[in-house]
Amino acid sequence: MDRINDHIIEQIIAFYLGEISDKDKKELEAWVNEFKENEDDFKQILRKCQHLRLGLLEERAIVMKARIMEEWRKRERLKYRYRVLRLVSCVAILVLGIVMGCVYYESRNFESKKLEQEISLLDAKQGERVAVLQLASGEKWILKERDERELEIGDGVVLKKDSIQGIRNFVSPEDTITENTYNTVMVPRGGEYNLTLADGTNVWLNSDSELKFPVRFHGNFREVYLKGEAFFEVKSNPEQPFVVRMGEADIRVLGTSFNVMNYEDENRVEVALQTGKVNFTVNKTKQVYSLSPGNVVRMDKKNLDVQLAEEDVSMISAWRTGYFYFENMPMEELVVKLERWYQVKFVFANDEVKRMRFSGAVRKYRELKYVLKIIEKTKDISFVDFGDRIKVYQK
Repeated sequence: MDRINDHIIEQIIAFYLGEISDKDKKELEAWVNEFKENEDDFKQILRKCQHLRLGLLEERAIVMKARIMEEWRKRERLKYRYRVLRLVSCVAILVLGIVMGCVYYESRNFESKKLEQEISLLDAKQGERVAVLQLASGEKWILKERDERELEIGDGVVLKKDSIQGIRNFVSPEDTITENTYNTVMVPRGGEYNLTLADGTNVWLNSDSELKFPVRFHGNFREVYLKGEAFFEVKSNPEQPFVVRMGEADIRVLGTSFNVMNYEDENRVEVALQTGKVNFTVNKTKQVYSLSPGNVVRMDKKNLDVQLAEEDVSMISAWRTGYFYFENMPMEELVVKLERWYQVKFVFANDEVKRMRFSGAVRKYRELKYVLKIIEKTKDISFVDFGDRIKVYQK
């Protein structure tokens, strides 16, 4: 009995185009999981669909049609062992209609961004400098690149928004406010932002991060609250230590630079010290860890287990200078960073793929397709675009 038939081919094409019914999807998943050979054929067909669909976008309609017909005639002459690829070529006919529609609308500059996302997750663009500022009053403002507006944020302080130079507070010396008024900067997935606090401390916020900070610092401490990941260059002030609150742990510094990671959907807190000294405090146990430059402390949020190591901090904080650095990183951890930056979703074919490790560096301002090709060239890993997610396979 044939391992693959026309019905399976049609189901795979429908799955790729996002038009498969729930019933057919269950039937297809059962077929894929039945034999290893079925999974191989499934991946091969999806790659063919991807190749045709992306390639067609780069050529004029008349050239596209010629390429489709030429490939179809070649498939007709192949033996049965290549029958899968021959039948799959029919997807090009379906894709041609989609592509022609894309060309038509793109010529009118209509929903071009949405259509681009529908073509392929692998074409996902890199993130951008963008954030949302929420004032203490609840009012929200979108902060974007080259935004020259000035905003009154309270206590007589004006906020000038510029995504390159960051957010700068202009404080009037005549004001004598004695209580902290907190605003919040929220960076979405696919975003990043740099801001300068009232005391001159510089903060770089990574994707999917949030910083609650006062308009001005009053009292014995300069306190901010962090969710997500940020790099701090703290302005020295021995009379008023700088404190980063993270829920399960706090960081206390006088003047230093360090990277902090505290995502709510991850089970660990990480602090990497680049210069100066900091104290890392586990709030529940009151245990204090003193860090020196090059030290990295990681705490498990569930059992409060703390590990202290010495590493290259410049690699950990490289995201703020435009790079992804992966040092023997499990794929399960690596794709989370890509998900936040490119706003896509990864799934794994099995647990073994999750545990595979990768080392390398790549510019974060390249398209996702480029980043994944780098990984595929150096590891026995392949990425397949399923339309709503990218699946990671072992070659």
